[in-house]
Amino acid sequence: MDEQEKLSEIKRAVEGWEKSHAAEFAAERKKEEEFVSESGIPIKRIYTPLDLEEKGYNYLKDAGLPGEYPYTRGITSTMYRGAIWGISQYTGYPTAEEANRIWREQISRGLNSVSVAFDLATQRGFDPDHPRAEGEVGRIGASISSLRDYEIAFEGIDIENVHVGQVFNAFGTIGLAAHLALAEQQGADLNKLRGYQQNDILKEFAARGNYVYPVEPSMRMSVDVISYACAHLPLYAGIHVCSYHLSEKGANPVHEGAFALANMIAYLENAAQRGINIDKVAPAISFLGVFDHCNFFEHIAKNRAMRRLYASILKERFKAKDPRSMQFRGYLANKGTSLYREQYLNNIARDGIASVCAALSGAQLQDMRAYDEQYGIPTSEAITTNVRVQQIVAYETGITDTVDPLAGSYFIESLTSELEEKMLQEIETIDRMGGAVNAIRNGYEQRKIAENAYKWQREFEAGGIWR
Repeated sequence: MDEQEKLSEIKRAVEGWEKSHAAEFAAERKKEEEFVSESGIPIKRIYTPLDLEEKGYNYLKDAGLPGEYPYTRGITSTMYRGAIWGISQYTGYPTAEEANRIWREQISRGLNSVSVAFDLATQRGFDPDHPRAEGEVGRIGASISSLRDYEIAFEGIDIENVHVGQVFNAFGTIGLAAHLALAEQQGADLNKLRGYQQNDILKEFAARGNYVYPVEPSMRMSVDVISYACAHLPLYAGIHVCSYHLSEKGANPVHEGAFALANMIAYLENAAQRGINIDKVAPAISFLGVFDHCNFFEHIAKNRAMRRLYASILKERFKAKDPRSMQFRGYLANKGTSLYREQYLNNIARDGIASVCAALSGAQLQDMRAYDEQYGIPTSEAITTNVRVQQIVAYETGITDTVDPLAGSYFIESLTSELEEKMLQEIETIDRMGGAVNAIRNGYEQRKIAENAYKWQREFEAGGIWR
C-alpha cells in the first residue's frame, strides 16, 4: 500500500468514526468552534497523519534529529540524558545583606544559578536617597547602587562556578562592569564566567516601560554589551532576549514569539553593521521565554516553533556558519499572571505542571514563580519548594530519559507548524516596516499586545476563560 492509499484509508476511518460518535460529539462540554488556543487557533477533536499531510510536513526538514539543524527537537543530541536543565529562581531581597543570605541559601539547597532581581530604583539608575526612588527602594528586589553593595551581595559566592543573571536592561553596562569587577577580586577565570545581562531594551519600549534613554542610544548601549561579551567572555550571554515580558503584558503566543524574534533580528543587524561577525555574537544569545500550565500544549509547540524559526533566520538571513549560532537557548519561566492569591498553595500544583511543560519544551533553564509571589518577594520556603518541584519533575517522572518525547505527535507537530507560519507572517510584517525599532517607534508591537490583552479580558469577563 503506497502513502496516498494509507492516507485515504485513514480519511475513511475518520469519517466513519465521526458518523458513529456524532451523538457523543453533540454532548461535548462546549461547542466545537469554542475550542481554540490562546492564539485563536482552532483545536480539532483529534489529529491524524492527515493534518501533517495538509501542512506538507517533512520529518527530516521540520523535526529533524536532536542536536542538528533545525534544532526543533533540541539543541543537543542528548538533552536531559546528559544533564538536566539549569534550576534558577529570580529573586532579590531589599538589602545587599539580605540578598546575600537568600542567594547563598538557594545555592546550598540545589540552585546552580543566581538570577538577580533589582528594585526599580536600581534598574532606573537612581540612588536609594534620590527623590524619584521614593517608595520603590527594596520593594520588588535588591537595592544595589555601588560596587560595595555588589561585594556584600555576593560575599561567599564563587561566581566562577555559579551562573549569575542580571535583570538590568537600561543599565546593562553597569551590571556587566560590576560582575567583571567581582570576578577580578575573586581571581575568577573570565573564560569560565557564566551568566547573562538581560539587556533587551526593545522589550522595555514594547511592554515593560523600564527604559531610560531614547531607543537609538539605548540600542547602542545594548549592542556595546553584546560586543564586549562576545569578544572577551565566551560563556557569557551579552543579551537575554525576552518574550516573557511581552506575554505578561498580554501578547498571545504568536505575538510573544514573533516580536521577540523580530527584536533579536534588530540587535543582530545592529551588531553586523558594526562589523561584528555573526558567528561571534550569536552563540552567546539566550532567550527568556514563557512556559505555563495554562494552554500547556500551545506553549510547548510555541517554543519548538521559535527554535526552528531561529535556526532558519540565522542560517538563511544572517548566513551563520557555526552550528552554535543557530541553536536557540531557551531560559523559560512560568508567568506570574498564571498564579493566584486565593488558595495560594494550589500554585505549587500549577508550578509542577508548568515545569513539565518547560521540560517537554526542551528548556535549557527553568525559572519558576514562587507560590507566594502574588503577595510580594517570595519567602525562603517558597523558593525551596520551587527547587524541589523541579527536582521531582527531573528525577521522579522519567521525563528526562528520552529526547523530545512529543516529537511525532500529530497534534504537537501540526500546532508547531501553525504557530511557525503565523510568527513568520508577523516577522515579515515588521520587516516591511523597516524592522523592530520602527515597529516599536510607530506603536505596532505595543498596539498588537494591547489588542491581545483587551481580547483576553473581554473573554474572561464574558465567562469564556476560566482564569
